[in-house]
Amino acid sequence: MSDVMEKLTRHGPQSRRSFLKFGAAAVAAAALARPLAGTRLFAAADAPAAAGGADEYGGLVMGLQSYTLRDRSFDKMLEAMQNDLKIHAVELFPNHLAGTTPPQAMEKLKAHDVKALSYGVVPFKKDHEANKKLFDLARTFGMKNLSCDPDPDSFDSVEKLTEEYGITVAIHPHGPGHRWAKVEQLEKAFANRPNRIGLCADTGHLIRAGEDPLKVCEHFKDRLHCLHLKDFKKLAGDNQWEDVPAGDASLDVDGLVKFLAGIKSAAPVFIEYEGGNPVPSAQKSLDRVKAAVKKLKA
Repeated sequence: MSDVMEKLTRHGPQSRRSFLKFGAAAVAAAALARPLAGTRLFAAADAPAAAGGADEYGGLVMGLQSYTLRDRSFDKMLEAMQNDLKIHAVELFPNHLAGTTPPQAMEKLKAHDVKALSYGVVPFKKDHEANKKLFDLARTFGMKNLSCDPDPDSFDSVEKLTEEYGITVAIHPHGPGHRWAKVEQLEKAFANRPNRIGLCADTGHLIRAGEDPLKVCEHFKDRLHCLHLKDFKKLAGDNQWEDVPAGDASLDVDGLVKFLAGIKSAAPVFIEYEGGNPVPSAQKSLDRVKAAVKKLKA
């Protein structure tokens, strides 16, 4: 972890960026696992359950970044998705796979009617073989995307792997001071690269970095591979923020939903919440999206 990232994570829970220690077992297990035959990239039309209630969400693929429920085990996280949130698509936080083999995890996902669409946020470095293991894991689960924080010298390797595996990568901006926080930094990362290398639009961290999430999504619409839907309220003090449900601060949920529906976006929208009491807060974010869809249909 870079010095910059260490400073950034002091403003929130640190476990997300320290997954390497705990998630290595999952990556190693995936490297040994046999990829599923005939694996296809996810599309809402192929797996209606994974769309998370397509009609009430305006056709958007609604899911959860499982970091939201980092306070509980993999099994308990899936139970909350199935019984409380009633959504069926997930981007898996690496710690949730620690100590579980891919076949075990896939069986649990199936039992709870949850489809793993993405994995992250993961690092990419110049080490091609290490990068390849992450793609192996994604292919084993049938995921279509890896959300990532890539080193600048990793892009040649990552580009080759996106072509080889047919899996996209989505750069995740992580707020002020992060190397991919601003539009101009993302533009440099994407320059002369195929659209398979794109964006995980973390709306909350874009807000923290002084960017407008809707304008960022519009600008990179051809590279928009997924969203982390979250909101932050500015507090007194230097770079002090409070995590709140989507729409409770400055996030334009209505505008985002209108835009995504207008372009018939297939990019999964993963609810993410970094504060306490996560299930009611995540549910409030989901309800806010439903309200935006109703307003759009009116």
